Amino acid sequence: MRLTAFAAMTVAVLALVGCGRSNDHDHPMDEGGPTQSLTVPADPTLPEPFSSVDQSDPEAVMVAAAQALFSYTPGADTNQIDAANRAAPLLDERYYTDNASSFIALAPITGRQWESWRERSAVATATATVTADNHPEDKPAKVSRVVAVTVTAVDAGGREIDRVPFAAYMTAIKLGVWRVSAVMVR
Repeated sequence: MRLTAFAAMTVAVLALVGCGRSNDHDHPMDEGGPTQSLTVPADPTLPEPFSSVDQSDPEAVMVAAAQALFSYTPGADTNQIDAANRAAPLLDERYYTDNASSFIALAPITGRQWESWRERSAVATATATVTADNHPEDKPAKVSRVVAVTVTAVDAGGREIDRVPFAAYMTAIKLGVWRVSAVMVR
């Protein structure tokens, strides 16, 4: 008899639960919520010469930053810090601020080379490409790459007077858009 009573009670409870109404749509947050979809702000506008850089692509940001960081006009630039100032829109603000005075020693450009380039009215232009070297695993908001950089100095007559290749180990972080947060040269 107990088993029959238990079975009858179980059936009754299940029937009541099945007949209940769903409260899935009775949330206190439903009233007064947005009446239209929210918009995501546009990416910040970059100044020239970076206006065409895809800020959603960490490698594109790294390449553009490397080219700006390592391109110089010694006749007009006081030192390499001027190049870092030009690259600042692509750099994480904290990284830029914390390293502002050390950018002068970032590239393997000697004082003698700089002076020679200045005396010859040279322009030193950097080219940069992301290499296929091993790198740390990508994270949703952090990407590291090895970037091959070549600085080519050309004198006022258009003749190549120097070529300096090196590797830049770069990290970019996503702050809504990608910005370079670390550069180490070897």
